[in-house]
Amino acid sequence: MIAKADLKHGAYYAGRCRNASVARWNANTQRFIYWRSKFGFRFAEEIRHPDDDPVYDVFRAEREVEAPAEEIPLELKI
Repeated sequence: MIAKADLKHGAYYAGRCRNASVARWNANTQRFIYWRSKFGFRFAEEIRHPDDDPVYDVFRAEREVEAPAEEIPLELKI
């Protein structure tokens, strides 16, 4: 797992969480963002690094990867 201090803003990472295998690090919010599909809808969702949440689902980044075909936004649209 990549340490939180070693993550690069805007970089994409392969890793593991309940709903994704690729996520993008946002250093401003200190969270990963990934594409989530639920009930036929697709939307961007945030998830924390394991250092920040010992209880709930987290994204464990294993290695940096190239950007996917569809960009993951750095900001969530509310």
